[in-house]
Amino acid sequence: MTQTADVVIVGGGVTGASIAYHLVHRGVRKVVVVEKRFLASGATGKSSACVRQHYSTAETCRMVLQSLRFFETFSERTGGRSASFVRVGYLLGVDVRLREPMERAVALQRSVGIETRVLTPKEIHDIEPRVRVDDFVAGCYEPEAGYADPAGTTQGLAGAARDGGARILEDTEVLGITTAGGRVTGVRTSRGEIAAPVVVNAAGIWGDRVGRMVGVDVPISVCRHKISFFTRPTEAASPHPLVYDLVQNIYTRPETGGLTLVGSLESELGDQADPDRYNEGVTFEETADAMERAVHRFPVMEQGQVAKGWAGCFDVSPDWHPILDESPVPGFCVAVGFSGHGFKLSPAVGDMMARLIVDGKTPGDDIHAFRLSRFAEGRPIRGTYGDSLMS
Repeated sequence: MTQTADVVIVGGGVTGASIAYHLVHRGVRKVVVVEKRFLASGATGKSSACVRQHYSTAETCRMVLQSLRFFETFSERTGGRSASFVRVGYLLGVDVRLREPMERAVALQRSVGIETRVLTPKEIHDIEPRVRVDDFVAGCYEPEAGYADPAGTTQGLAGAARDGGARILEDTEVLGITTAGGRVTGVRTSRGEIAAPVVVNAAGIWGDRVGRMVGVDVPISVCRHKISFFTRPTEAASPHPLVYDLVQNIYTRPETGGLTLVGSLESELGDQADPDRYNEGVTFEETADAMERAVHRFPVMEQGQVAKGWAGCFDVSPDWHPILDESPVPGFCVAVGFSGHGFKLSPAVGDMMARLIVDGKTPGDDIHAFRLSRFAEGRPIRGTYGDSLMS
């Protein structure tokens, strides 16, 4: 017998879980999340899960500030569940090339209520004395930034959604999307059909494939993103802030167990991947490169040791900003293309998509900037850093 739902969400990552949570909290009870493996098994589970607010468009700044407040109150909002959010602060360092764009971004962030300030190299060193600053000309600092547990966050949101009546179907693959009269009528899955007037594509790195099921072009590239972990030597044992180094093009954050995570900030469009068949490990050369850059910024890390590493994937849109919209096919909504920003934006994205589904598009709403049609219109989103992970 065909099951029924008000909304079917394709994808059980943090985005899909957040949309389900916010739909339930807006009174939509028959929500079904369909995940072909298990929750957070895709890009979410390999996320570095940094929660920073340093963005350079007003819409994204408002979203990430809203999301930070959600992470800070996650337990109260989800029935006692934990995202394991750890506040460590955020330091950014730039060379002369990016000083002016960084200062403009900070001014914008402050205008929407983000606590941040521009720093001199000496002030960067005062906050984190282990950081080498001689090749920085300026930087900025956010005291409220931190990181969380991506799988725990996803489980927490999904669990709270389930408390409100949502169903989470794991080990269930969406095989097709059904339509009638030009609009969505449901999905076909490996466990049968689900009839629903709304289907949300939150499939992340598989988002273009889900779009093709209903004839909608979802313009994303799938790119491999490398993360390495190193032990901190005894003299550097205490945790450090998130450090985003726009000279070496790396970011670092502390990890439990005395580790430091090192990720790349380079635009890795040249490292495109098949989400079903890509190298999920990191090579010796990739790890050595990460270590060399980390030691340049944290000289004390020279005595650190390689602990582990992996590679995930980003779903990158043409302008490195998310696509949040109802598609030209009525009832088919899209929430993909997060370009490495998805975890930190997920609470706000869930809220925005739930409002879109329940209330429809509202003139002047921030979600308009992320419409699917912006690329065909020649109106991509442009931040001060151009098309990059720092957008």
